[in-house]
Amino acid sequence: MAEVVNMLVLLSRGIPGIVVAGLALILMILALVRKDASMMVIAAFFALPSTYVFGAWAGFLLAVRLLPLFLLASAFFISRDEPIFAWILPVPVLGFLVYFLVTLVASDFVSA
Repeated sequence: MAEVVNMLVLLSRGIPGIVVAGLALILMILALVRKDASMMVIAAFFALPSTYVFGAWAGFLLAVRLLPLFLLASAFFISRDEPIFAWILPVPVLGFLVYFLVTLVASDFVSA
């Protein structure tokens, strides 16, 4: 388990953090435009490192750690052809990932 946590931390810092979070953003937008649920599931996996490292298991930051579930729910609604829920659920994740990228770049790629 320690190896998995170390890998998530490595994928959320520096240049790999920008690449992984950027891929998550791009895949989210492409999945919504193309109505492709599998791309949204892949975006949830790419959003996992940044949300895991930034979140916590208690308090308000628990919501941050559970943000990839919003993307999985959006993938479910994409597959059910419900556009309202499919477009609304990724909005908090989109906002968090933009915030994460801005703080990562502002801190000179050291930590978010």
